[in-house]
Amino acid sequence: MSREIVGKGLRFSLRHAPCAHICRYCLISESRKRSALPFARFEQLVHRFYDWRQARGRDDFTIGIFVGPSFDYDLETLKGVARLHARRGSKFGILNLGGLRRRDGDVLEAWLEDRRAAGIAGFHTSLAGCGETHDRWNGRAGDFEYQTTILRMGGERGMVRSERLFLTQNTLPLFDRLLDILDGIPGEIRSRVVSPFFYAGLAHRYEDERITEDIRDNLPERISRLRPARFDQWLSEREWIPIMLETASHPRKLLLKLDVDETNIDRLENASCEEIFAEREREYQESYQRIPELDELCARYGDPANRRIYMMSRDVEGRWIDLHWRATGTNPPID
Repeated sequence: MSREIVGKGLRFSLRHAPCAHICRYCLISESRKRSALPFARFEQLVHRFYDWRQARGRDDFTIGIFVGPSFDYDLETLKGVARLHARRGSKFGILNLGGLRRRDGDVLEAWLEDRRAAGIAGFHTSLAGCGETHDRWNGRAGDFEYQTTILRMGGERGMVRSERLFLTQNTLPLFDRLLDILDGIPGEIRSRVVSPFFYAGLAHRYEDERITEDIRDNLPERISRLRPARFDQWLSEREWIPIMLETASHPRKLLLKLDVDETNIDRLENASCEEIFAEREREYQESYQRIPELDELCARYGDPANRRIYMMSRDVEGRWIDLHWRATGTNPPID
């Protein structure tokens, strides 16, 4: 038997702005590719789904977007992304700094002011340590200084910021220094969270960098209080296993990712919203038919002795699916 998959909506994805570097823990794995599809056609497709959802009264149908891999958008794209966020009742006001091209001096200042004028109220940064340690993780010399320079410039202009600080065995000794640097930057901190790497993309190569139960249980208060409220249940694999088995027979409800590019846009524009969703759900279900049910995956690949920490049960399941792939050659399902 395979795991039952139920789609709860679609997440439309467009590779529009390639990253200027590639992080060693990148969730996407290949972040330098970009699509030739004009953003306007992507935006029109997503708006059509919002119109369909409203006309059909499908409030249960979730619509998400990802326009990336970096947020190095031109101003017209930025305004279009803001329009899509407005359709779901949210405001696009925080710009991710990861993967931006280098800009310096007057060029950087003009770039920042243009985005302020377009409605950007602040910046988000993801940091893995500080100085050369962060630069090595993020694959670009000087990246830590570059990101903190932008945060400082924004703070001096009244812009806010949010921060995700990755906690690994390698970055833990640098945390006091990192927090001191960030605390010295002016401006309002909208959010600051600490997290392990997600088990996705390239990050699966760094299992030995994960903190352990012993490290988790003895974190300094300055770090421990920054665990995110939404994913504060930091558990080891051995601790996740009994929790995951409680719901092993339940269907997995997923927001189905739909990559949109120049190769499929004509077909998507000419198909109904119902047809597009049904086809994508069927593709997900077929891809999961190759994978054993969760309890069987656990019986084969679960490690009750693994004390490494994972923020989500989905990370542990991803590890088991990878082990199944290595053991059998069965490709992982769509994710």
